Amino acid sequence: MGTGELISRISWRYSTRSEMKANRFMWVTTAVLIVFLCIAGVTAAPVAAFSGKPTSGPPSLTVTFKDASTGSPSGWAWFFGDETYKAPWTQVNLSGGWTERGEHSSVAMPDGSIVLTGGVIRYYYLGKNDVWRSVNNGATWTQMTAGAGWAARREHSSVAMPDGSIVLMGGTVDTEWWGPLPSNDVWRSTDKGATWTQMTAGAGWAARYEHSSVVLPDGSIVLTGGDLGTGFSGKNDVWRSTNNGANWTRMNASAGWSERRGHSSVAMPDGSIVLMGGIDNSGLRKNDVWRSTDKGATWTQMNASAGWVARYGHSSVAMPDGSIVMMGGLTTSYRNDVWRSTDNGATWTQLPDAAWTGRYAHSSVAMRDGSIVTMGGYTGSHMNDVWRFVPTGSSLQNPSHLYTAPGRYTVALQVYNSGGYSSMRKAGYITVGVSLLPLPGFSNPPTDPDHDGIYEDLNANGRLDFADVVLYFNQMTWIAANEPVSAFDLNKNGRIDFADIVALFNEI
Repeated sequence: MGTGELISRISWRYSTRSEMKANRFMWVTTAVLIVFLCIAGVTAAPVAAFSGKPTSGPPSLTVTFKDASTGSPSGWAWFFGDETYKAPWTQVNLSGGWTERGEHSSVAMPDGSIVLTGGVIRYYYLGKNDVWRSVNNGATWTQMTAGAGWAARREHSSVAMPDGSIVLMGGTVDTEWWGPLPSNDVWRSTDKGATWTQMTAGAGWAARYEHSSVVLPDGSIVLTGGDLGTGFSGKNDVWRSTNNGANWTRMNASAGWSERRGHSSVAMPDGSIVLMGGIDNSGLRKNDVWRSTDKGATWTQMNASAGWVARYGHSSVAMPDGSIVMMGGLTTSYRNDVWRSTDNGATWTQLPDAAWTGRYAHSSVAMRDGSIVTMGGYTGSHMNDVWRFVPTGSSLQNPSHLYTAPGRYTVALQVYNSGGYSSMRKAGYITVGVSLLPLPGFSNPPTDPDHDGIYEDLNANGRLDFADVVLYFNQMTWIAANEPVSAFDLNKNGRIDFADIVALFNEI
């Protein structure tokens, strides 16, 4: 909730009371409300920041991490870069309060809750327009509305916006006389799914279902592909909205990837979009992976045939550490395999199969605590079970971590409170047992005289002196291109720059 929203609510309450009281009391009431605003304030999302020491050393390196986040976080999710993602899946709920279903949509909210919308139910195979919310990772659910303003539907998409609202779009609407019809209406809820406002009755993109949507860091929504409902009529167009779905701009009429439906896409921490799998207009299941770094305008193929079997109806999530986790779907059978990519979908590693029964048309969300929650879907019959997977390295505020294998490790921290969450990711932040190169003109690599993980002795003469400062100045570009950044990042800002030279000079 933003400050403006709270002030709006306060003004409304004040106006109501002013009708009941004399003018002399209006000013008293206003003063009281201002004091309340100052005391209670608005809980803003924290801003993630951290440091670690030491940041380099031989194997069996213990690094102590310190949370430096602002905004009073109440929870922490650390990823140290060596997580195996092999923890077991835990069943949170065998039977959620909502009716068994598939082809629904769910979002993880900034406040840590999950909101599930619509889908096709077990009986009669008709769409729903109910909305459910869980505040405990899917253990229990509260019905927000039994009949939302939008028509009952399935195969739609929804996204959680940075301001805490939900935007829902498209899908298959089951009509009494005309049967199932694709839709292109867009709806928004600002109260966690309880009530909905129609943003547009007909978006610029053609009515469709089994499309995919993501929200980018700038708050825009990008919609990809889907089927028009006239036989195999998949699309490969890309559309973007910057005003909560009210208006749309076509980014690409025919993206590089083939027309499809039943694919999945994720918004990465760096603002790129990764799209994977689906089924094309010839009925061929896909396992290709594509990436866009310009909000869907252009696409680069990351892999023509990923390690996982071609499928559709799967789910995927982007994690705070910059990895992607893809799970389930329909190949020639219902799947419960789980795969992970740490390079934007270029390569994939198979993780242990999930404990849940193989399925497709389920939904999965990445929670702010670093866990993944999967719910519902179709296994041969519709399901309403909920499962959770926790791959995080630590949930402590200031943890220590032991690195046993040589390598360069990316560290990520996601922090959260009642106002939302944010994350910070430092690529190659920890260097373990990685050999440094001698600087040009020298035979020996730099050394670390004070064993703090920073290699101040650039000329390898066994001590820190002015010659090292001069050498750093002359070879700064070469160091940035050839050496581990963390070994020469004296001010710990994640890059090699003139500030590091100043810091080195001050250490003499």
